[in-house]
Amino acid sequence: MTDLNHDCKDGLNESAFPCLYSNNSAETSLKNDLEASNYASSNLSTSFKKSAFALALNVENFAQTFGLNYLGFLTLTFADNVTCIQEASRRFDILRKHVLNVRYKSYIRVIERTKKGRIHFHVLVALSADIRTDFDFAGIANCDYRSANQALRNEWAFWRKSAKKYGFGRTELLPIKSTSEGISRYVGKYIGKHMESRLDEDKGARLVEYSRGARSAKIANTRFMFVSEGSQKWRKNCEKFAFLMMQARGCSPTMEGLSRELGANWAYKYRDLILSL
Repeated sequence: MTDLNHDCKDGLNESAFPCLYSNNSAETSLKNDLEASNYASSNLSTSFKKSAFALALNVENFAQTFGLNYLGFLTLTFADNVTCIQEASRRFDILRKHVLNVRYKSYIRVIERTKKGRIHFHVLVALSADIRTDFDFAGIANCDYRSANQALRNEWAFWRKSAKKYGFGRTELLPIKSTSEGISRYVGKYIGKHMESRLDEDKGARLVEYSRGARSAKIANTRFMFVSEGSQKWRKNCEKFAFLMMQARGCSPTMEGLSRELGANWAYKYRDLILSL
């Protein structure tokens, strides 16, 4: 990460600048597109492929709903070495209640565990002010922040002052350089990055969180199946299983009928039998 406390061309004090520098939400290069595609296809289990795919769709619609000019990509890190997902979530819950729900119109949050085991958050926030128009993204690489408008500078100053109060360390908030489709792919890949370093204790933790306002822009969930040879075989076997249960127990050969007779988790409970048909 680049140190912004020197060589800045703006001549303002350091409180005017963000704490981190990265190309995060600003890039939609072929490399990032390929990375996102790989995370959504080969690196994840089916359930996490679905989560990444649904997240990408929801982020794209979130961007279209609130407008790219009003979105910020916020990265939250911890000053101390937080590796416990429960502790990280506890601090985020306090921040959500006292800051995010008050300061922003809406947000979508993704958690990431790094390869070193540390946890941080990526939050796509919807602001009331335009922070993107005339922002010189190319200038960031040269530590030139003269194009940042007052609304964005206010965000940087706020997070420098407030992050420590809620147990967080260095932060970064930048406008979105790419399209709504580009940022959706970028955010979606963080599920894959988290899974590369996921620990057993992370099971059950909510990887993605939507604020109340974001739920109105949510258009996808994980209740679907990808069209593939494996999924087609699974559906055919489920159909065979349903008719077997109809003959054996007299239940209706439908999803609802199986749920009433065998319980809501029938597919998981009888998965070995279904796969053997």
